[in-house]
Amino acid sequence: MPIPLLLHGHHAEGPVAYEPFGPWIVPWTFGSFDDEYRSLRTGVGLLDGSTKALIEVRGADRASFLHNLLTQDLKRLAPGGGCPAALLTASARLVSDLFVLADQDAHWLLCEAPRAQTVVEALNRYVITEDVAITNHERRAALLVLEGPGAVEAAADACGADVSLSRPGDHTMRALEHMPVRLIRQSLCGGPGVWCLASAEDARELWNALQRIGRRFGLRPTGWEALNAARIEAGVPWFGIDMDETNLLPETGLETVAVSDTKGCYLGQEVIARLATYGSVSKRLVRLLVEGTRVPAAGDRIARDGEEVGRVTSACRSPALQRPIALGYLKRGADEPGTRVEILHGPTRLAATVTTRPLIQSVVDSP
Repeated sequence: MPIPLLLHGHHAEGPVAYEPFGPWIVPWTFGSFDDEYRSLRTGVGLLDGSTKALIEVRGADRASFLHNLLTQDLKRLAPGGGCPAALLTASARLVSDLFVLADQDAHWLLCEAPRAQTVVEALNRYVITEDVAITNHERRAALLVLEGPGAVEAAADACGADVSLSRPGDHTMRALEHMPVRLIRQSLCGGPGVWCLASAEDARELWNALQRIGRRFGLRPTGWEALNAARIEAGVPWFGIDMDETNLLPETGLETVAVSDTKGCYLGQEVIARLATYGSVSKRLVRLLVEGTRVPAAGDRIARDGEEVGRVTSACRSPALQRPIALGYLKRGADEPGTRVEILHGPTRLAATVTTRPLIQSVVDSP
């Protein structure tokens, strides 16, 4: 059974189309895909992002403990800062992608909720004598998301105070009306965004307050159909959709954003170093520009010169490009930009070209 989000059934007074997506059932649209997509590109969209779970890590040794295990240099992460990271197995397979937040007295990890307990168990296996305590707050924290060029300004206005989120990953605690909210400069789809992290008990009230306060910025509730299109355009892979625990980290492209090249050892680092030195992975997640009007489906096979070379993981019609686009894995040798392939969509063969990411350059957040 698909997992409902925390606000399922309470996203709007009017009709909401709910659809299964990965392991979840999500608000797919609030009635107008075009308007909702436009809010992500030119205004502010409000999204329910409570597919994420919060993991709390406390103790005097927490920073060095996490630094030794995760792919990022967490010793350099100052309180009030955050960064993407990953937890790998010793063989460099992906346990989970993460977003790490540093506080004065704790570190916080955000990951896809179905992976939270696996992450906690994997970390706990390495606690020996370290002063570290790890707590899974799955389903006890709500993540509501402001996406779009007006996201930071809308968040500051909602809290009635200057909110300095100058760089991606910056975060701060503020009161929104009477509710404590952690504001995080981060995006679900590669663009300007602010995550609003609060208690699950405040989720419904916070959702309503953000709608009410955000009206002056043209804020509108936005469904996952528009969000999915925006993140495919940006080339952002999602766990459970485009990658899972069977993937080596370098297959996913996350090494470009979630790995420090200078920190030294972490779980799986030796395998990744060998791949970098002696040869690349056997397949890689790529972006595809599709010809015609038909949108491929997840799972469609990809062929080149009559040989199967990969599969599609995600696809949509891009409003920005006015054409179908897709993400998918291709074998080494077929994954170079400019390579022509065919996507086998039922009885139809869809011509496509491998391209670099992101497909839409303008969505990338910058200070």
